[in-house]
Amino acid sequence: MEITIIYGTETGNSESLAQDARAKLTKLGHQAKVVDMEGITVEQLKNAGTLLVITSTWGDGEPPTNAEALHQELKDSSEDLSEVSYAVFALGDEFYENFCQAGKDFDSFLERLKAQRLLPVVLSNGDHDDTFPKWVDAIAGKLSCCFFQISVILSSKER
Repeated sequence: MEITIIYGTETGNSESLAQDARAKLTKLGHQAKVVDMEGITVEQLKNAGTLLVITSTWGDGEPPTNAEALHQELKDSSEDLSEVSYAVFALGDEFYENFCQAGKDFDSFLERLKAQRLLPVVLSNGDHDDTFPKWVDAIAGKLSCCFFQISVILSSKER
C-alpha cells in the first residue's frame, strides 16, 4: 500500500519523525515516501492514497513556514479528497494557548474535504518518544487490516 508522509517543520523534528515513520512502514512492506509540505499541492493530495501528516505549530498557533502555502490552500479548497485516507500527528507544547493548532487545522481541513480519517489526531506535548511509535504502530495496524480486507474481497470475487 502506498503511503505519502508530509511534514511541516521549523526545527527539523517533524522531518525526522517523518523519516522514522517511512523506515518503519517500509520495513513492514508498505511503499512510503516523505514529502516536504512546501513541495505538495491539494491537487497532488488527491492521488496520495494514504496520507500521513506530521507537523509542528509555530509562533501563536501558525503552521511552520514550509507548511504555510498548503495550509492556506487546504483552508480555501473545495476539492473532494474522499479517496484519501489520513492521519495527523501534531507536535506542540502545552505551555502555548494554541497547542498543536496547525495539526488540528490540517485534521479539520482534511475532514471537511471528505478525506477518510484513519485515527484521531494525536496532539503530542514535548517528548514524542512514547507517543510517536504508538501512532506509527496504530497506522501500521490499520493499514494491514485494510489490506487484509481488500485481499479477502478480491480473492472471494475470483471464486
